Amino acid sequence: MDVLLVDDQHVVREALAYALAAQAGVGAVVQAGSGREALRAQELHRCHVAVLEPSLADRSGTELIRELKAIAELRVVVLSMHRDEFRVAEAMRAGADGYLSKQSRLADVVEALRTVVRGRTAVSPDVSAAMVRALQRRDAAARGDMVAALSDRERQVLRLLAMGCSAKEAAVRLSISVKTVETHRARLCAKVATHSVADLTRLAVRSGLVEA
Repeated sequence: MDVLLVDDQHVVREALAYALAAQAGVGAVVQAGSGREALRAQELHRCHVAVLEPSLADRSGTELIRELKAIAELRVVVLSMHRDEFRVAEAMRAGADGYLSKQSRLADVVEALRTVVRGRTAVSPDVSAAMVRALQRRDAAARGDMVAALSDRERQVLRLLAMGCSAKEAAVRLSISVKTVETHRARLCAKVATHSVADLTRLAVRSGLVEA
C-alpha cells in the first residue's frame, strides 16, 4: 500500500515516513507538509491510505479529509495529540476511517493502516472511550439536538466562543477572516435561536463541545 503522510512538523513527519517505509507491505510514502501539498500529492500519486495530522495551518482536518476522499478512493487515519470526543466525532463525521493518538507505537500505526485498507475502522485504546462518547453525542443529535443542525465550521465557532474567544481570536485559530467568523456566528445564532453568549456557552457544554 502507498501511504500519504500529512504533518506540518517536519521532524515528526520525516521520522515517521522513514519508519513506515521500512515496514512490510508499505510501498511509497509520500510526504506533505500542508493541506495544499497533500491535495496536490494525492492528485499525482493516488495513495491508498493517508495518515493525517488534523491541525494544519492552511486547512482544517475535516475539510482536508473530505477533499482528499473526493479525489479518489482513499482511507484516512487521523494521527493527533487530541483525544477528546469532539475532535474524534468531527473527524469521523468527515469520513476518517481511523483515529490514533500520537502516543501510539509505530506497530499500532502500521496495524491501523492495514486495518483501514481492509475496510475496517481502527482506533487506538486511549481514543476508544472518546469514540464511545462521540457516538453517544451523535445519537443525541439524531434525537433533535440543536447542535446537529450546525455545520462543522459553525460548531468550531460555537466552541471557541464558548471558551471565551473573541471573533478576532477565533479567526486566528481557524485561519479565516473576522468577517467569516461573524457570518458563521450569525448563522449558528439563527439556528439555535439565541444571541446570548451565556446561552451559547450552555449549549456548547450540554453538547460536549466544551467542558463545564
